[in-house]
Amino acid sequence: HIYEYAQHFTSACGQVLGIGGNTGVTQGPDGLFDHASRRSVAIDTFPIGIDPAPFERALDSSAVKDKIIDLQRRFDGKKVLLGIDRLDYVKGIPHKLKALEYFLGNYPAWRGKVVLVQIAVPSRTEVAGYQKLRANVHRLVSRINGTFGTLEYVPIHYLDQSMKFPELCALYYRADSMVVTSLRDGMNLVSFEYLACQTSKNAKGVLVLSEFAGAAQALGAGALLVNPYNVAEVARAIDESLNMPASEREERFEYLDKHIHGHTAQEWAEQYVGSLRHARQTSSYDAGPFSELSLAATLPVQQVVASYKACERSAGQRLLIFGLLGTLIDYESFASLQPPPQWVRRNLAALAASPHNTLVVLSGRERALLNEWLGDLPIWLVAENGLWIRPPPGWESGGGGGGRRPELRCRGRRLRAADQRSLARALEARKRGGAAVCGGAADGGAARGGEARAGEGRAGAVHLSSRAGGQPGGRR
Repeated sequence: HIYEYAQHFTSACGQVLGIGGNTGVTQGPDGLFDHASRRSVAIDTFPIGIDPAPFERALDSSAVKDKIIDLQRRFDGKKVLLGIDRLDYVKGIPHKLKALEYFLGNYPAWRGKVVLVQIAVPSRTEVAGYQKLRANVHRLVSRINGTFGTLEYVPIHYLDQSMKFPELCALYYRADSMVVTSLRDGMNLVSFEYLACQTSKNAKGVLVLSEFAGAAQALGAGALLVNPYNVAEVARAIDESLNMPASEREERFEYLDKHIHGHTAQEWAEQYVGSLRHARQTSSYDAGPFSELSLAATLPVQQVVASYKACERSAGQRLLIFGLLGTLIDYESFASLQPPPQWVRRNLAALAASPHNTLVVLSGRERALLNEWLGDLPIWLVAENGLWIRPPPGWESGGGGGGRRPELRCRGRRLRAADQRSLARALEARKRGGAAVCGGAADGGAARGGEARAGEGRAGAVHLSSRAGGQPGGRR
């Protein structure tokens, strides 16, 4: 129904099926690509609506007009709050009743002037949990009516039954406010039906809508959004809806009416079927939303070996980057947290022993696991998709992994030459167990004599902190 649901579904598919590999999926902005079947699966949002025409036509029928006259006579001089819900845990009926109790207790001016008509359609009556919910709702209704009711006034009119269509339309028309306090709802089309029956009414009704309903994404700009767990907030929204000026009611309703007439059930069906046909035509790998994904090419062994030897003859430098999953370890071993086999470790160590080679192993897994498996090797480790980088031991002096000293960067920005020299001195001092004095390292050189201290972070990750004159706020 809404974008949030589509994202949750896509994320769930990735967690269940796995990401990447030969049997996993790749997530994209338009859906998923299944590597096993080599096809794309489109995932999109299709907010469902209603057909407002039957409700609008019903209001012109004599049966509904008679019901409206009867309701006007019955609730003459009173504001009517309407709730129509299935008797289910997610509908939040007890929360609505407690909010009304708070409202009548803290807004005494409305006592005797406002009533709640709550229709609770029976659901799963044979389940013990739902029987307990029904008993709890009945107990709340009795308590509130007993506390705030009189011989002439009953604050809650509660019906434990479904309604016929003419009676339903008449209630929608008569209600001054619709109160929806769902704890979780896919869309909640009852709010759409209420708005459809307010079209021909002079004094438009106000929608008080739970922010946890899917309809809040579509109707939130015109409704009063509430957190149903906060009874005081719901009570304030009820008071605001009953005191809202006519001009604001019209402005809000104009937006809501435009939406329900622009997103009907017919349009939903046409959009869904059209998207289904398009997905059918583009579900293949070559034409789908993942058509730009390149297939993993077979490594050209002969070319790699020739380039490797040529680089050694010319005394050049080689950068070798290995992914962990699917390159150094298969998916089954990776999923069961089995470390790379010994022959892989021996080969990595042999490659790293060459002064012409710089080795990098990268993974999306956590730093502790990667450091446990390969931390003793003289190679670069990149964990958590680049969030954590551990250089090989001794890299600052040019040893351990070979190659020239890499360019130092801080948060993606290249460090100044002076800062790089300061960091190098600090690292050397750390090896000797002392401290390095870095002139002008703190605050861009404004404070001289700042103390730069290098230490070992978790799993051996080097970090540097700089303080000017022992005061916080220096450059890090």
